[in-house]
Amino acid sequence: MNKSVSRHLSIVFCAMLALSCGIFAQEKMIVTAENAAANASKVGDTLPEFSLKDSSGQTVTSKQLLKGGNVVLVFYRGSWCPFCNTYLRKLQSRVADIKAAGGTLVAVSAENPDASLAIAKKNELNYTVLSDPNLDLARKLGIVYQLPDKTDEKYRSMGLDVAKHNAMKLPELPLAVTYIVNKKGKITYAFIETDYKKRAEPDAIITELKKIAKP
Repeated sequence: MNKSVSRHLSIVFCAMLALSCGIFAQEKMIVTAENAAANASKVGDTLPEFSLKDSSGQTVTSKQLLKGGNVVLVFYRGSWCPFCNTYLRKLQSRVADIKAAGGTLVAVSAENPDASLAIAKKNELNYTVLSDPNLDLARKLGIVYQLPDKTDEKYRSMGLDVAKHNAMKLPELPLAVTYIVNKKGKITYAFIETDYKKRAEPDAIITELKKIAKP
């Protein structure tokens, strides 16, 4: 083998090695809650179109929801989260006011329709609860983050394997996010929080709905 060919092969090998290292680094990169919050969809962005199953297994599309008026889209961690259950009940207590202000309330999690049905029954919810497998919709909105290893280990020690529970490869969850989307599919209000214990207050949601309901 002459020196020219040998040198060429060395360059190719180094390039392939660098590429593989780059891919490996990307695979190992963990999206934190702070990263997600910084890159999440904001006011003025367009809601990605979606088609998801509700708690009864029926398909619900974004087009159907928006035809009915402005949509309040609330993401929660799961039926296992006591803070989520408390918040969903809090929204239920104001669902009539939200509707009167022109909003259709929709809650979304990665859990399957059976789990969605369970949380709807448990909290006596009479608004739409959707299942977002693999957090595909949440991912399009940029609001998915991976649980820190210590938190994941803590949950596992308590009997909760988040990845397994959601039928996902990684222990990923959506941020505590509430979006208000107008009839044209534009986000007009965005509550984005890295602390899952902090949620958009119903009064704030209603106030924002009334603003966009005005002619």
